[in-house]
Amino acid sequence: MRFADRELLDSSHLLGDGPALRRQIAADGYVFMRRLLPPERVRAVGTAGMRCLQSAGWVESGFDPDSASPRLPIRAVRMRDALGDPGYQRILAAPGFNSIPFVSPLADLMAQILGPMGFCYPLKIPRIVYPADLVPRQPGNFVHKDYGAVQDMFTCWVPFGDVPRTLGGLAVRPGSHHSDRVRPRPLNHLGPGWKSTDYEAGDVLVFHCLTTHAAPPNRAARLRFSGEYRWQLADQPAPRRMVIGPNGHEIGSRLFGRSDWWHAVGSGLTLIDGGGVDEGQVLPAAPSRFVAFPGSAPSPAERTSRARTVHSHDRHSA
Repeated sequence: MRFADRELLDSSHLLGDGPALRRQIAADGYVFMRRLLPPERVRAVGTAGMRCLQSAGWVESGFDPDSASPRLPIRAVRMRDALGDPGYQRILAAPGFNSIPFVSPLADLMAQILGPMGFCYPLKIPRIVYPADLVPRQPGNFVHKDYGAVQDMFTCWVPFGDVPRTLGGLAVRPGSHHSDRVRPRPLNHLGPGWKSTDYEAGDVLVFHCLTTHAAPPNRAARLRFSGEYRWQLADQPAPRRMVIGPNGHEIGSRLFGRSDWWHAVGSGLTLIDGGGVDEGQVLPAAPSRFVAFPGSAPSPAERTSRARTVHSHDRHSA
């Protein structure tokens, strides 16, 4: 397979064109934006996060935290285990990490895709991936979909620094969003139909919750640090654990509620149990407004795309 055949399609030229962005998602299940975010801001958030991990013993002290070697014992592999780690907790409470979807062009991009009803979950997700030599099997390495119970949830994957293929940057399978089924298995290399890239600081990958994806093994000698910012429409029920913390308040509201960048979730949001991060799917998937799969009606974007195709065919046939 040629290298170009495995490369993500850069849709940066579509920024500002909501209908075109939705057509791209309807067709391939993802939108990739090269250097959408200010690279230096992203690198600063990444370095600050790695310092948090270094102070908690994830990587060797006395070295640049971005390139320091992992330190044994392994601190955490699954998110549920990482939540109890002080270094991970400091990232979760960091203003820089939490403000990314509100003070960067990411907010504009998601508004163009989702419209005014779109909102970002208060729970933002740091992903820390060990080298495969230390942890051969990690959850993100398994082929999966993010669909839990919300019909149209989008994940924005942000690498906090350059993530070449050797570091295990995220890969997606275009067209897989036309089905709500997936066969979980490790993704050890990019086979036919899979797309990825050598990510640079500032890149953003946005994909629908039905788009099959996975992270190939981290073949480097350092940790991979990335963030996930998940969005949905406010007129759909939202997973409670993505919105409300154990204290009964909106996640982050007490830490950041007075910040000028903070956006509280709108009132009247319906909350449901289940459908959160790393939970099992509730099948079958409900009808979507953005993608179509067997048994569902075409999404508005797909209907528009089909109409354009028919119109173009009629014009050239005349």
